[in-house]
Amino acid sequence: MNHRAGAAGPGNPINAECHALKIAVEVAQAWHKGGGPDRPEVPLGVVATLALASLATHRKAEVAEWVRGRSAAEFLGFARWVWRAVLVQRPDVLRLAAPIVGWLDGTDEQLADRIKRTADAALAAGQLELTSGDRRFDADLLGPVLGALRSPAATKVDAQMYTPGDVALALTSVMLGDVKPGQAFVDDTIGTGGLFRAAAQVIRHRGLAPAAIAWYGADVDELAIAAAAVNSVIWQLGPNVILYVGDPLAEPDWSAAAAQQKVQFHREVHALRGVLAALDLENTPR
Repeated sequence: MNHRAGAAGPGNPINAECHALKIAVEVAQAWHKGGGPDRPEVPLGVVATLALASLATHRKAEVAEWVRGRSAAEFLGFARWVWRAVLVQRPDVLRLAAPIVGWLDGTDEQLADRIKRTADAALAAGQLELTSGDRRFDADLLGPVLGALRSPAATKVDAQMYTPGDVALALTSVMLGDVKPGQAFVDDTIGTGGLFRAAAQVIRHRGLAPAAIAWYGADVDELAIAAAAVNSVIWQLGPNVILYVGDPLAEPDWSAAAAQQKVQFHREVHALRGVLAALDLENTPR
């Protein structure tokens, strides 16, 4: 079946990409306002938090208004709630996203204010419009955000971090071929997952669910992999996502190593839950 880029998904992918770039610039400017350490992992984690929160509701305006009306401390509490839900539902995603959620623990007042200012800027730029509903399939927001945060001017987007949508669609249409359930899509320079997003759109257009195939991605950048893990939830790629932090050229068998890491992690999580249940900590006499 031939794939037509214009029919890749709902909405207008080009407009969605422009919107993502706008949000990225606004987030970077808000984060750097007033100075302070660069720490790109923090604002990237803030945008990821809002993206994950927006998946749970269609009442975007009310959520945005509620968040904007909270104090910095209250927003941090809200962010912890969001990531606790991720821990319960997708602990493998939290494992990979750990580099962009460290700010949830031990945040001082100055950093908390920067975090809240950044969240407000993302909301004002319309992030919830882009990361909720079907429109979230049309763009990679976290790639441009990471690129803008790493740009010396804080107003440009590093092209290394993401692949433009039209290019990604053309590439994946060829790469996928006659895709069938159970097959794997592999990208050993995944960045924040732009090719994954495009491939998922092609697969949907062909009448399949992205969760029907396995997704393998590698990158040397742990922040990019953290963003790709979050994007896998945003784009509904399913649980068969294997991500690896490292150089695939130095580790030819990286996909098997990453799969084993994921299996081992799930075993540890399962064992920990069993221990907690056995201890029955909630009912332990004080």
